[in-house]
Amino acid sequence: MSEVVRREDLLRHLRDLSTGTYEGQVSRAEKEEIYRKAVELLTPVVQSILEEANCLFLDGTGQVRVIGPKNDGQGGLETRFELTWPKQRTAQVMRGPRAPLRPIIIKAHYGRGFLHPHLSGSSGGNWPLQILNAEDAERQRTILAAIVEMELHERIFETDWHILPISRQWQQDKN
Repeated sequence: MSEVVRREDLLRHLRDLSTGTYEGQVSRAEKEEIYRKAVELLTPVVQSILEEANCLFLDGTGQVRVIGPKNDGQGGLETRFELTWPKQRTAQVMRGPRAPLRPIIIKAHYGRGFLHPHLSGSSGGNWPLQILNAEDAERQRTILAAIVEMELHERIFETDWHILPISRQWQQDKN
């Protein structure tokens, strides 16, 4: 049976919380080393999901960028995986404070005061980042796909459904 709910990740997360460690490591330097290796292992998985979203919803017009790992400006580390597209880069948020429309974002972040790193989108959720090998990285696929779907919906919510290039095709198919 395929494990959709990531039981192993949450149990490892609970072990970390109970022992004050991250994957068995105590020092910040050792934990940052594990974080950097996790990001390295996670990168091809995230890129494949963002490329899939690019094909499915953006008609291949998108660009995937990996930014980091780098200092988050508060003494922690952050890696951002972004998917941008032409219409998004010129759009403004219409619901909420006026600002440029953000790209689709997946973050792997390790805040300064945190016991261990997490995965998130730009606005919702924090999932444990428990990655020591390629199998661990691949297991994150369901969470990463959910983050991308949430991010896509947020961009639609912040503007309108026409922000996605696929909306033109959907409208033509409907007529």
